Amino acid sequence: MRLVSAPVRPAVLLAAGALVAGALVGPVSVAQSSAPGLPASSALEPTPRDATTPVTFLVGLPRDSAALQDAATVRSTPGDLLYRDHPTLEKAGSAYGATDKTITRLRNAGKRLGLTVAVDKGRILARLTAPVTTWEKLYGTTIAVERATAAFPYRTYSFASGEDYAGAPAALKPYVSEMLAVYVEYVAKADQPGTSESQLLELQETLAAVGTPRKWPRSLGTLPTGTCDTPALAQGAAYAPGQLQTAYGTAALAAGKGVRGVGARMTIVSLGGGYAASDIEAAARCFGHAEPRIDVVRGTGVAKPIVSASIETHLDLVTASAVLARAESLTLLQVVDSEIGFTDAFARMLNGAVVPDAVSVSYGVCEPVFVEDYAPLLTLNEDLLRMAAIVGTSVVVATGDNGTSMCGAEIAAATGEPTLWYPSTSPWVTAAGGTRLTLKPDNSRASERVWNDIPYVGSMVPAPAGAGGPSSHFTRPWWQTGATPRGPRAVPDVALLGAIKPGWPIAYGGGIYAVGGTSGAAPFLAANLAAMSAKQRDRGYPTIGFANAWMYAAAAAEAPPFYDVTLGINSVQLVGCCAAYPGYDMASGLGAPQMDALYASLPRPAG
Repeated sequence: MRLVSAPVRPAVLLAAGALVAGALVGPVSVAQSSAPGLPASSALEPTPRDATTPVTFLVGLPRDSAALQDAATVRSTPGDLLYRDHPTLEKAGSAYGATDKTITRLRNAGKRLGLTVAVDKGRILARLTAPVTTWEKLYGTTIAVERATAAFPYRTYSFASGEDYAGAPAALKPYVSEMLAVYVEYVAKADQPGTSESQLLELQETLAAVGTPRKWPRSLGTLPTGTCDTPALAQGAAYAPGQLQTAYGTAALAAGKGVRGVGARMTIVSLGGGYAASDIEAAARCFGHAEPRIDVVRGTGVAKPIVSASIETHLDLVTASAVLARAESLTLLQVVDSEIGFTDAFARMLNGAVVPDAVSVSYGVCEPVFVEDYAPLLTLNEDLLRMAAIVGTSVVVATGDNGTSMCGAEIAAATGEPTLWYPSTSPWVTAAGGTRLTLKPDNSRASERVWNDIPYVGSMVPAPAGAGGPSSHFTRPWWQTGATPRGPRAVPDVALLGAIKPGWPIAYGGGIYAVGGTSGAAPFLAANLAAMSAKQRDRGYPTIGFANAWMYAAAAAEAPPFYDVTLGINSVQLVGCCAAYPGYDMASGLGAPQMDALYASLPRPAG
């Protein structure tokens, strides 16, 4: 719970070469760039302390975590009598969340103390809102306010306890189980509206780069008829969505089983990323799919839509909409660019009119740092993810783009141990790693190996490679028994395209470019799972929900629905892990899922 002047932000997971300037909690990779970053600070607003400003803190409600664990496990395990038996969020909340008595006590306490209490339908999380002066009275001290800057367009309110964020004040301790006194508020006027010139320059330089010491490979596949004429595609620097859908079996799934995304419900989590509608429209025209309706949901502290256009958000939207060609809409959940944003997202993603079939998350934060400094949020997050499994939502998280050194070169040099990003290490998400994919002229797979672009980017630090390795916190979950040795949770679970060139296509700043990263793998897999769940619902069956137990069981079958990636290594920066080999490994997981075969292996629900 260490106090920081501004929250350490989850980095976006994109690989065109370097992480996007200013991102500390991770997104996209682009290759060697000289693009200038934003200034470290900017006097865009005076340090505010308006006594009437409403401040909202997230709190965990007292609940039975063991019951949540058991309920999520039985509903996620093929062969169990409750497999895929998903109750509504309201029923699940009543069964496994806070009791009526607990909620009533909190509401009564809030009324006495001058707090507005909003309880989520899942009864795991509540939001407590009050003016600054009310919170100052409860904590007996003045609130600290950090102003918004161009580099971090968020105003942060917090109370400290030594070097940590404070927990619950004495008057609230009997009524809540977790609380960190930090509120992050998006300030649109401090943000850069529209396309980022520095990010656009990175994309342009990546497209023009030859590669060093080795030249970048080019696509040998064939562009689908009707694809737009743009240098990134013509030069073979980026694959078109149709090529990737052929290689990974999405096209065969649509042709053979009619799984095209009709009725699919997918949510994309964005920590601080907006988008330019014109670019999403341009991508739909270029690649020949329907332009999706994007329903924007804003989280706590995001009063207005985020005005900056993020490469990460564009990649997520373009990738998902191409897979879900017949979906009515996509939901973009915009939360603050902070650790607290994960908690807000994991609660809000379930609290709409209907729960999503699948959720994609392309952000993360150094696991050991998060575990040490944000332990209350970790506990709360895991119960929220268990609730997602109970109600039938698949959650896919990108592992990251710096191989075995996700926490940076300094930690890698000091420890020599692999480091990972949370929440990809959670045992309640499907962690998507990265590969380098080579296509034949008919767009079928020629080869696929672990993603590691060190041969093409020279001495660039951090090096772009698919993240994988052992968790430093979570133990092996039940569904990895038999696939991994006893000990830690191993990451990734599966792997898909992550390489920078040829890489994922993105529309940004009026052009089509190539990007790499597990940030493409996560929305691609999530969109496919959403399409599968929608088809199941159309046939009268429940949605898939948490997918890992099914996937690992399918991988152990005589004809597994995965391409076994057996070549390559994701080691970077002094860390000697991890290599691919037959079967499960911590460089490529179970391998690359073949969506048509994967869907065919889906067990029927019990009953």
